[in-house]
Amino acid sequence: QDQRAGLAGLRKKETRKEGRAEILRTVKPTRRIEKYQTGIGGQTARYLDQWETINMKYFIQQEFTLQWKDNQSINNLKRQFKIMKFRGTQEEAKEYKIMLEEELKENIVISIKNEQIKWYNPTFMIRKANGKWRKILDAKALNKQIADFHFKMHDSIEVKQTIRLGDWSTSLDLTSAFHHLIVQAESQPYLAFEFQNNHYTYRAMPFGTKYSPIYFATAMEPIMQQIRMKTEIRIINYVESILLLHQNKEYLKNMTQTVIDILKYFGFTMNMENSETEPNQTVIFLGWEWNLANATVKMKPKKRLLLLHDLYNMRRWIKTGIEITVKQTAKLIGKLHYLRLQFQEASLFLNTMDHQKAQAARLRGWNTTMIMNKTAIPDINCWIAKLRAN
Repeated sequence: QDQRAGLAGLRKKETRKEGRAEILRTVKPTRRIEKYQTGIGGQTARYLDQWETINMKYFIQQEFTLQWKDNQSINNLKRQFKIMKFRGTQEEAKEYKIMLEEELKENIVISIKNEQIKWYNPTFMIRKANGKWRKILDAKALNKQIADFHFKMHDSIEVKQTIRLGDWSTSLDLTSAFHHLIVQAESQPYLAFEFQNNHYTYRAMPFGTKYSPIYFATAMEPIMQQIRMKTEIRIINYVESILLLHQNKEYLKNMTQTVIDILKYFGFTMNMENSETEPNQTVIFLGWEWNLANATVKMKPKKRLLLLHDLYNMRRWIKTGIEITVKQTAKLIGKLHYLRLQFQEASLFLNTMDHQKAQAARLRGWNTTMIMNKTAIPDINCWIAKLRAN
């Protein structure tokens, strides 16, 4: 309703809460122009007047474009061109079909003629932790031909630096965040895929391409800046997840609704099922469990148990002299490095394993095995003790 009513509806609603009308004061009446008038796919292109209020109309109109690494990128793809058929189980194909029909309905993907396709991307299904399915576009080969970009995304270190003792938090989740942005027509033939002898491509920006997170973050940042400037909320966004922080519980609750209204105003769809609009002092964000009452952070319980399992296995293999791959060792070390957010001294308990791994990789290569020296056991015991205590 708010989207159709434009500023008038929003401002009428906002005046009920102190300070909330200020944020939307410059908003103009809604005028939507776009060939596809329904569905999430490329939805922001129907809200150009709104994006113009933050000087982002041209950016949205430009649309998502694949930026090639060099002049040979397209020729490289031509040489490697082949149809990549969907290969999955009967159950996966059934779930794929349901999801594809929804994507077609939402104008996220469209049918494309075989002769128009310039690159096929493999697609497959994975089951998420909650039992639901996710369709994956495997763009690894395509990404090799896309230019590298350097862009700093918000991360867990920034969250830790932003949190204040005694904060309250709410969190918001966007539905199919990337799909709200449209793909330029010239790039669409490179985002094609096959399913049951039919050919499709992404009309809306897909997950998986190297540039997608950067393009989305660039679109979101001016909105986040407006919220930071015109409220007292501290806000951190990472792709579709948005964390809101404030010391005053009631103020945060009121402003959370304001932020929802702003995001809807710019054409984004909220996933209220995955959002937490009631202020809380315990929040899961970026894979970590944050306790705001005492400003501490720890791993999510399931991830913690899996890491303990890996450490127990590593300790047993070292004690019995079993060979392990260099890559396997590097993977465990990487997981432990990840814990530096929780344990500042983490790197001190990795030196022995890291040194032995580096030596094995240098002498025999990454695709070989190694026997870890028992001098690494005390460090592993320290890690086990820390994780069990936290």
